[in-house]
Amino acid sequence: MLSYIIFAITTLFFLGLSLLTASRPNLSGDNAMGYGLGLAVLGLSFAVSGLALTLTILAKNGFQWVASDASLRSATVLLAWLCIAATTFFCAMFKWEWHSDDDNTYPQFLQWLALHHGQLWIPLLWLVTCFLSLGGSWQTTLVLITYKIPFFISLLISVVYSGGLVVGYFRDSARQALVKQAGEQEQQDRWRQQTLDFIATQTPNDPMIHLLIHTGQFQPTDVRQAAIAKVKAHPEWEAELLALLKHKQTYRQVYYFLDGNSVTNKKAFAEALNQSILWLAETIKTNIKESNNLQTWSFDSDGIDELCQAIDGQFQNKGVDFRSNVQQLSQALKTSPPDRFKDVRFNVTREVDTWLNQHK
Repeated sequence: MLSYIIFAITTLFFLGLSLLTASRPNLSGDNAMGYGLGLAVLGLSFAVSGLALTLTILAKNGFQWVASDASLRSATVLLAWLCIAATTFFCAMFKWEWHSDDDNTYPQFLQWLALHHGQLWIPLLWLVTCFLSLGGSWQTTLVLITYKIPFFISLLISVVYSGGLVVGYFRDSARQALVKQAGEQEQQDRWRQQTLDFIATQTPNDPMIHLLIHTGQFQPTDVRQAAIAKVKAHPEWEAELLALLKHKQTYRQVYYFLDGNSVTNKKAFAEALNQSILWLAETIKTNIKESNNLQTWSFDSDGIDELCQAIDGQFQNKGVDFRSNVQQLSQALKTSPPDRFKDVRFNVTREVDTWLNQHK
């Protein structure tokens, strides 16, 4: 009795889906929302009740005629349910909602089948097979082919249709990825040009500090070279740079230049750089204790990675012991935060600890 009840429920959802798509809906305003919601609810309900029906018939050994092997039989029947549920829903959706005739992202036969009422006769073939497999005295009077023809016709068509959906999905994903990539490239190109335009306006009378972030080795080559040229256009550029490194408000910007750009007075820069590490450690410790918003990336923009690379790139063996101050920086990054941030681990901590392990 339970199997017949589930069959009746599945059939009702099938009929509801058929009636919903029988005539062209008004796809404007609230009507479009109501139609979409109804389509989703009926489609999902048909799929869930159809799964329950399939499992019930399997449990009663009603699909014995599908295959002699139990595993193959279960796999075939479940595949049929999945593909038919997908085909029914998307045929119903594509009947009145199709992107455009000149867009070949999804194969055109998907819409063709939808326009030829695939959401009606494909699940109907499957439902007929399920009804015949429920059990009853009539089963002994039916020829086996009566079961197999509608079942395997619906299975074959729905598998092909589902394959078309998969092809369309991957095409659409690839298209969206290309569109996203093109948008990101356009944004990067626009930023790059704006940066080049800004750098071009700078003169030796303008503050050098605004150029330094563009001189790092990971900047676009043309941006970096233009910024470096403008920095070195200052008559006393190295002295200005050293003065900025010795100032508590500007030392971090100098890290970007020192990472990959050589200076001549390495001893003086090494000493100033070492002192700046203590300022950075003090600032980080204070920020951790007083901040209302700590994230793993909170100190990513403080130039710590550039600092470590600058030390290794041109300031080792200059009579300055960086390790002691870098250890204090590591300890500062591990300052106990407020309880609500106790699980936050800063990304740059790994960079600092790696540097310490490499310079024991």
